Amino acid sequence: MTATPWPTQGPAARDELSALSTVMLSEHALGPVPPLATPGPPGRTELIDGGGVYVRHQEGPPGAVPVWFVHGLGGASTDWTRLGSALSTLAPGYALDLPGSGRSDPPPGERYSPVVDAAATAAAIDRAGGGPVHLVGNSYGGVVATLVAARRPDLIGTLTLLSPAVPDLRLTKDRGADARLGLLLLPGTAALAATRLATIPPLERARGLGDMCFGNPDAITDDDYLALAQEHTWRAALPWAHAATIGSLRGLMKSYLRTGRDTFSAAAAQVVAPVLVIWGTRDRLVDVRLAPRAVAAFGDAELLVLRGCGHVPQMEEPLLTAQAIAGHWERASAARTAPDNDGAGPGDHAQRALSGAPEMYGSLSG
Repeated sequence: MTATPWPTQGPAARDELSALSTVMLSEHALGPVPPLATPGPPGRTELIDGGGVYVRHQEGPPGAVPVWFVHGLGGASTDWTRLGSALSTLAPGYALDLPGSGRSDPPPGERYSPVVDAAATAAAIDRAGGGPVHLVGNSYGGVVATLVAARRPDLIGTLTLLSPAVPDLRLTKDRGADARLGLLLLPGTAALAATRLATIPPLERARGLGDMCFGNPDAITDDDYLALAQEHTWRAALPWAHAATIGSLRGLMKSYLRTGRDTFSAAAAQVVAPVLVIWGTRDRLVDVRLAPRAVAAFGDAELLVLRGCGHVPQMEEPLLTAQAIAGHWERASAARTAPDNDGAGPGDHAQRALSGAPEMYGSLSG
């Protein structure tokens, strides 16, 4: 029996919810989609807030608005290799390893939280030339990206969220991530969880993640799993690797219990950039039934629900995801140049964001 880092049962498939989609896919020519195990583009380490943050760079058309990618819990910048390649005909891409993840150092004082990661993301964007940029976040990274868009609107032209880890406090058996994960907030449990994570062999952990994150795990080949296991082996040698995963998970759960401007709902209400939300109907971690609520949290948002897809559309359905994102960018560009009658509608929001106008809701810097 394969050991997994956490339970994988999740909610039942909701393929019928693909009818909720409101977006049109772009017909623009896209780049090639490489195999899942393809190594990521080269990168470099940037010194941010006293620690090293690793950022990969995918070449794109000169002068085009760049796209930045923010990975999910336990992920890394390599999660975006397939999608970044597909979008490379439209935009140069940047994908960072959040503090404590991938090849990045842990955050100062090991302060794992979406707010800290949002500050690091904003600082990395500033370091690379500032905004406006297209920002894309998956799962935990979707929460981080929403915080960046809310508090640094000068940086953001458009926002895309893939299966964002929105709060789900329902104590039901058919929800996404197991509600018992809340036990990690109890004193002493984080160290025990990190120890448990360290006991799972890399290949078993890779297969467990495939079962948990893909709607169709059979699409993952043995070579894909071996490549992922090699990455897990490399990561396991870092002294903070497992503590970082558990620390980020605890930071996310703590954010669900807080009030104020750093909650997902409060941040979403402050976002002025056009928003695209993408979700898979077979997401075992964040219930797709939360998608309409997530879309409603924003003032200007559209939705794509991918039939048969799991928690990581950028890896499982990169072409459809890229077509949706490209269409989102096209509509945002059209709204930016269209007349706006009342000066406060979606076109005005897109124009302010894509022009980089300084409409600040609060400082957020590295």
